[in-house]
Amino acid sequence: MKKIILSVLFVFVGSLFAAKPVTPSIEDAKAAGIKAITVAEAKDLYDKKVPFIDCRSTKMFAKGRVKGSKLVAYKAKGGKKEKKVGWDVTKDEKIIPKFLSKMPSDKSAGVIFYCQGETCWRAYKAAVVAQKNGYTNAYWFKNGYPAWKKAGYPVEP
Repeated sequence: MKKIILSVLFVFVGSLFAAKPVTPSIEDAKAAGIKAITVAEAKDLYDKKVPFIDCRSTKMFAKGRVKGSKLVAYKAKGGKKEKKVGWDVTKDEKIIPKFLSKMPSDKSAGVIFYCQGETCWRAYKAAVVAQKNGYTNAYWFKNGYPAWKKAGYPVEP
């Protein structure tokens, strides 16, 4: 009986610390029509003055960000079950108008969305929403701020 209880407890505790769902691979995102970019490609676009949109929270933005980026937090709804390619975008429909109102008005200009790396879905969802709303050069920087900082590229504060 003790072994059963310990086994159940072990599984329960393990599930509490389970890894967050990893965002799609760059190949899968591209197959879905999303312009997914690497850190090197992001730096090339940065050097060409393409604006960066930080989709993280105000708190994370304040701790550090790509130099010159703009905070447009994407507050996704739906929890873990909506962290997948082809998520139910209607779960986010209440936040989308506010999100889009903070976007650049020129829908043909480039814009790069980033967040906190491979387990952060905000930038991916933001890029999908932007693309579905007419932004033709919306880029998803999958590895986001952690990769940018690790590469030694410009950050602030």
